[in-house]
Amino acid sequence: MHLSARVLLGACGALALLVSVTIPAAELSRPTPEVLEQIRLRLENGMPHPPSAQALAELGSSGDFASQLRAIDPYAEWFPAGRSDPVGERSGWWSGIGADVSFEADGVRLLPYQGGPAAAAGIPDRARLVAIDGQALRSLSPDALAEQLRGKAGSMVRLTLVDENGNSETISVRRQWVRPLDVELIGTNGRQVIRLREFLGGLSRSALLATFSFLRDNPAAKADQQLVIDLRYNPGGDLFEAFDLAGLFVPAGTVLGSLVTRAGQPREVLAPAGEKIEETPILLVGPNTASAAEIFAGTLQQLGQARLIGQPTFGKCSSQTSIGLSDGSVLRYTNLEVLLPDLATCTGIGLDPDFVLDGDSNDDLNALIEAVRTPTGFSIEQDQPGEY
Repeated sequence: MHLSARVLLGACGALALLVSVTIPAAELSRPTPEVLEQIRLRLENGMPHPPSAQALAELGSSGDFASQLRAIDPYAEWFPAGRSDPVGERSGWWSGIGADVSFEADGVRLLPYQGGPAAAAGIPDRARLVAIDGQALRSLSPDALAEQLRGKAGSMVRLTLVDENGNSETISVRRQWVRPLDVELIGTNGRQVIRLREFLGGLSRSALLATFSFLRDNPAAKADQQLVIDLRYNPGGDLFEAFDLAGLFVPAGTVLGSLVTRAGQPREVLAPAGEKIEETPILLVGPNTASAAEIFAGTLQQLGQARLIGQPTFGKCSSQTSIGLSDGSVLRYTNLEVLLPDLATCTGIGLDPDFVLDGDSNDDLNALIEAVRTPTGFSIEQDQPGEY
């Protein structure tokens, strides 16, 4: 299983979406004693499960502060004043090549936005990037790589790509203003697939409904009876937006999951009333499906309202929040543990797909569509929604 960090390339900075981009400790200032005490108190009182007194006491005492913080909370990060928390900045306009970047075991992969400059230049999905303007990537940190790719609208950048056979090609891309779409409609191998890149609060539910309506009202899409949603590179996003999307597929009042806080008993999350989608979707998942995306997929899978195809997911059923500290710095930490309808968590475990593919097939959307058509054990083209 490979783990990636996805970075949004835009003029406002790099956005780490799946996992935080690690910055060497020497490059970051350390919190003052006053701020350090604020961090300790917030972790002690705000995490769903209290950290040990010893770990809190040792936090910031010496050594690598970032490593000590992650030992208490693997998803915690401290942003000194002037270095903003990038989570949640995705919904604006950006100047760049129009792609997410995935740092994986075999190198750096590009995931172009539909209609963006990278896609318009002919860069395919999951193209492997090896050099920028002639500079090899091995000499660049993740932040430096993002800096090379974003830039002034209208400027050019040369990207060197290597295909699966080792052949290289350099493509010039003109940077433009782009607004990343959280929901995209991708046509591949004779089928329309909805790619859900991230859950954006107040946006993704309406975007999915609009896309679904387009598919059902478009005569050219009538042959595609099964709704397919691609979550393979979705790192999460807004937890409650994910629950709202899951609620589209089940009756109002259905228990979607529970939230665990320091307050006590788990609090149930119920499906809201309103417009519904009368479909049993196929969800494409993989090791980079994480957090809110796993909660969305796991909820529907357990309720019998979705089938999962792909590879086991990342294993993070928790939510983080950010708070400002007295010196203008920001602490991001885990404040909620999320339980699926069966009251179990996926943290550290992930979700097991109903139909498992090998790694190469899971990264190939065409191969996935073939599996969607006739996976071993069932033919989804012949199944009716809700029947197993």
